[in-house]
Amino acid sequence: MKLEQTELQQVQADRKAQKQLMKRYTKWFIGWFAILLIGALIVPMYKPVFLGLFLGGVASLIILHMQNRSVIRMFDVIEHGRRPKSHGTVSRMAVGALAVIVGLFYEDRVSLIAVVTGLIAGHIIQFGEFTLAQLSRKRGEY
Repeated sequence: MKLEQTELQQVQADRKAQKQLMKRYTKWFIGWFAILLIGALIVPMYKPVFLGLFLGGVASLIILHMQNRSVIRMFDVIEHGRRPKSHGTVSRMAVGALAVIVGLFYEDRVSLIAVVTGLIAGHIIQFGEFTLAQLSRKRGEY
């Protein structure tokens, strides 16, 4: 199945928008990581919590990049008409499990509850970005 020129341009525009969105997510994560590392340095009593949030956040960022790669791959499938490859869910679950295993292994230095909480950082960042985009769209800035 061949795409028409307008459909092809729309797919390419959507791919570009997805890449820009991922850049914004990455900037949010960099800010989050900076806050966590500063917190770990300033409040050494809660260092295991900050390090656990950092470890979970890193795993969450990796999972988010894997999801983005899957979406970009789907744009390629649509654009070129190839058969899609599916190997994402197990890999993303494995990254989360690996973060928890590392948290268990270094239980004396890293809070396991904070690792699990850090794993949802990607969802929180996605929700925050969506909310800001909706507010900006209402004001006509988006």
